[in-house]
Amino acid sequence: MPIDNNARIDIRQFLQRQSRARYRAFVIHGPPCSGKTTFAQKLTRIIPGTTYLDMLHYVTERSELAQQVDRIDATRLLALVVSYATITQARILLVDHIDFLVHIWGDNLVAFKHSVQSLAVTQTSTVIGFVLQTQPVFSQWNLPNHILLIEEIEAL
Repeated sequence: MPIDNNARIDIRQFLQRQSRARYRAFVIHGPPCSGKTTFAQKLTRIIPGTTYLDMLHYVTERSELAQQVDRIDATRLLALVVSYATITQARILLVDHIDFLVHIWGDNLVAFKHSVQSLAVTQTSTVIGFVLQTQPVFSQWNLPNHILLIEEIEAL
């Protein structure tokens, strides 16, 4: 079914709203090879203060994380991401390639959902977007303003 171009999300306006919101995390998702990574990298280049984090690369480049990859749960992921946002002083942080962790977590994404819906301004001033493949459970999440399908976002 084609997407109505009038219903597309303006990502710049969305990010402005997120930067003023109390809860600051969101998910961009889509099927494999749908352009999520390309979109995130382009967004990083055109919106000042935006940083891109390839989480798979980040973990594999740090032996202490790589050796304990099976212990990186949603809470640990969030701690790593908030720390990275603080160190880089990112205004917006796009965290890509976390699908390897989703496979470790299995079908239970409750803790990840909680992280997405509860990351508050008291934890970080950075807006954090997680970029990953669509998971079946996403259709059951009632997270308005926190979950975006890549096809619903206006082209940059």
